[in-house]
Amino acid sequence: MNIDLHCHTTASDGVLPPRQLVREARRKGLALLSVTDHDTTAGLEEALDEGRRVGLQVIPGVEVTASAGDLEIHLLGHFIDPSDARFAAFLERSQAARIDRLRKMIARLADLGIQVDMEEVLAVGAEGSVGRPHLAQVLVKHGYVKGISEAFDRYLKQGASAFVERPHLPAEEAMERIKQSGGFPTLAHPGLYNGDRVIKSLAGKGLVGLEVYHPDHTPSQIAHYRRLSEELGLLATGGSDYHGFSGLHLKELGVSYLREEDRRRLWDQAVRLCRLKGLDLQEIPVSPNPVVEGSNVQDLSASNPSVKRG
Repeated sequence: MNIDLHCHTTASDGVLPPRQLVREARRKGLALLSVTDHDTTAGLEEALDEGRRVGLQVIPGVEVTASAGDLEIHLLGHFIDPSDARFAAFLERSQAARIDRLRKMIARLADLGIQVDMEEVLAVGAEGSVGRPHLAQVLVKHGYVKGISEAFDRYLKQGASAFVERPHLPAEEAMERIKQSGGFPTLAHPGLYNGDRVIKSLAGKGLVGLEVYHPDHTPSQIAHYRRLSEELGLLATGGSDYHGFSGLHLKELGVSYLREEDRRRLWDQAVRLCRLKGLDLQEIPVSPNPVVEGSNVQDLSASNPSVKRG
C-alpha cells in the first residue's frame, strides 16, 4: 500500500501546484495523501477539491516551524482546518518572519561576495510561503552553486556561513495551535535533531505522532524510531517530504523507498490516524489505476465539521 503523509506544493516550496500534485499522486496509485506545506494552508482547498474530483483521499495538513530549546524543529499537523481564520493568521506571522530572515541571509551572502536580489527570491516563491529553498534556487540559477544540496551545505543550513536563526513559536504552543485547529501534531524527520531528547520531551507535552518513515532516515534509524514511537505511545507516520526537485529529499511521491513490511506498518498507522478523525480507510477500495471522478472518497467535512468543501 503506497501512501504519503508529507509533501509540498507551490503554496510553499514545492514545484507542483496543489491540483497537479494530487493528480500525480492518483496517477501513481497512492491510496492516501496529506498536503503539508510550510507555514501555510493556502493550497489545501484546491487539493481537497481535486482529491474529490479524481477519487483520492486527501488529508489537509501543514508543516509548522517551531523551536524546542535551541533547536529549530518542524511539526506536521494532520487534519487541521483549512478554513480556520485564527490558524491562518498565526501562520501569516510565521511567513513574515520567514521573509525577514531571508533578507538577513541575503545580506550575509552579500558580505561573502554573493549578490542576490530579494525581489527575485520573492518571485520564485510568489505562489505561497517563501523560504530557503527559493533562495537556493536563485543561487543555482546564477551559478553560485551546482545544486540545491550544495546551496544548503555551503550557505543555508544551520551552522552554514549565511544561515540566520529566526524567532519561532515554542513547540508546545505550536502543538496547541495545531490541536485547536482540529489537527494532530507529529514531529517531522526526527533524524535531524541530534538524539532523542526532543522527542521524549515533546511526547509528554501533546505530541501525537513521530515521522518514523522518511527518505533521509537509514534502515537502522527507521527501526529505532519505530521502537521509540511504540515506547512513547506515538503514531508512527511517514512520507516522501516531496518537493519535486533534485537535492531535497525525494523527487517521487509515495514511500516506495520502504520495504514492503514497513509500507504495511505505515498503512496500519495511517488507519489509526484517520480513525482519530472518524475516517475509516479500510472502507476505501484502492486501485493503481485512475478512477471515475469523485468515486470512493470519504468527505472529510463529514468526519470533521470544521473542514469546508472546496
